[in-house]
Amino acid sequence: MKSRKVKPLREMVKLVRPHKYVLVGVLVCLAILACFNLAIPRLLGFVIDNVFFAEEVSSAEEEVAGLSILPYVLVIVFVVYGMRNLLFYLAKTRTMVVGERIAFGLRQRLIAHLHALSVDFFQQNKPGKISARVMQDVQSVKQFIQDELVNVMLNVLMLLVAAGLILSMHAVLALVTLAVLPFHVLVYRLFKKPITEYARLAKEQIADISGDLIEQFDGAATVQASATQLLEQARLRESMRKGMHAQIKQSWYYVLQKVAADLLVGISLIVLFGVGGYLVVNKRLGPGEFVAFFLYTKYLYPCLLGLVAQAGKFSRTSASVERIFEIMHIEPDVAESSRALPHEISPGQIEFRNVTFGYGNATVLQDVSFRVGPREHVLITGPSGAGKSTCVNLIARFYDPGEGSITIDGVDVRDFTLPSLRRQVGFVFQDCFLFNDTIMANIRYAAPGASDEAVMEASRRAYADEFIEKLPNSYMSVIGEGGTQLSQGEKRRLMIARVILKNPRILILDEPLVSLDADARERAIEGLGTLIKDRTVLTITHYPAELPYADKQLHVSDGRVTVRNLKGKVLKPQ
Repeated sequence: MKSRKVKPLREMVKLVRPHKYVLVGVLVCLAILACFNLAIPRLLGFVIDNVFFAEEVSSAEEEVAGLSILPYVLVIVFVVYGMRNLLFYLAKTRTMVVGERIAFGLRQRLIAHLHALSVDFFQQNKPGKISARVMQDVQSVKQFIQDELVNVMLNVLMLLVAAGLILSMHAVLALVTLAVLPFHVLVYRLFKKPITEYARLAKEQIADISGDLIEQFDGAATVQASATQLLEQARLRESMRKGMHAQIKQSWYYVLQKVAADLLVGISLIVLFGVGGYLVVNKRLGPGEFVAFFLYTKYLYPCLLGLVAQAGKFSRTSASVERIFEIMHIEPDVAESSRALPHEISPGQIEFRNVTFGYGNATVLQDVSFRVGPREHVLITGPSGAGKSTCVNLIARFYDPGEGSITIDGVDVRDFTLPSLRRQVGFVFQDCFLFNDTIMANIRYAAPGASDEAVMEASRRAYADEFIEKLPNSYMSVIGEGGTQLSQGEKRRLMIARVILKNPRILILDEPLVSLDADARERAIEGLGTLIKDRTVLTITHYPAELPYADKQLHVSDGRVTVRNLKGKVLKPQ
């Protein structure tokens, strides 16, 4: 599997681009809101110069006229604050909807992409780490859009408008005040990398801890039987300590960034008061005009600090964006060809032609060729790790061969659409995976449209109805996570019932008799007998003598496959 380098800002832009018209509306609201916000200093400066510090009036009538301005000013202030809140409400609610829709769509894309990845991806990554990217990292992106996007746009607009206003009021004082801006950019660039790196490290540690917890909970019996609770606690404690240190470092750099930005604001205010005070004392700037100018800078500097803080938050969010799109950019090892068609399998002849396959640098199968005839039952034997499971996994395209080809009824498996191929190939795996759901739902899983009667008939044919009907809620009994409330034999019979209901043309059984007692094994053999009729069947087994109805035996060893005809022969235990 290959993955491209992720550019968080570019991916973020791609996420919000489909909602550009909504965001343009939000931007218009915020532009108007910025203008209303910046009207207050002008009003205050006007009142100071024309009411509080007006030149001496010549008559009582003129004094009354000056005071009569106040009611109008108060009404304008009331309107300004009313409009500010209305516009902020509209912008914020629209952005919250955009955030929810982006998160919903991103999770759907991520889940669909994960389902398209090859089996080895899930073998190499812990479930907790994968689920953390689907839930926690997408949540981080959503929160940034909902909580920070409006503030970023508003701060940028306020900064631009305030800078334009102070330049129009007094260019020299404005340039002195704005001279600090490049240093804020420098502060952002200085702290961006460590904040992003430690945020990513913290998220990776959290995902590792989640994966370890799931693993330990799944293997709780093994942990307790081995009396290794203290060792597992120590391992988790070390992971949590690394995560804690990464979180502390991330927070330390984030706070340090804000402190540096605030110090720059303080320096700017010292310069402003020094230069501005000099101008007022020398009558080159009016008191009201200086107050208005100062209030604009009071908007300007918080906007600067806000943007620096939001840049820090985006640095943390970019770690989540990287983690999400690292998965999204992984190219599956098994991809559906553009020429693929939904072929039907009939009668079910399988042929390996000079197939070579390996994991990494380790070759498992070397130039393997064999044929399984239609409706034949073939046993696959050989030592552990020889490649027995690899052979059957190649048929269903869980992996693709490095060299050679595999055909079914003369059609290369790569020319099947993946759903059509896997719909017609049924598996009874060695590990009987069941969902934390009802027995009815577990059997129906491979054939979602099947009726209750069909499910019950499949259960009878698998001899599973015997124990199902003894359960308190029969087919509606919830069996627990992984089927923990059932014995190994009962789980095996449910798996057989599931594959009977699926009715595949090719059936693959991986150690169907392993871990079963004598009675359960006898029942399983009876259930399997109902499966093999009119199907091509491949059974991986270490006990060939217990499956007497086979036509061939494929022995896998040292990367090679030897074929033995079994018709009319009695097998001896291996």
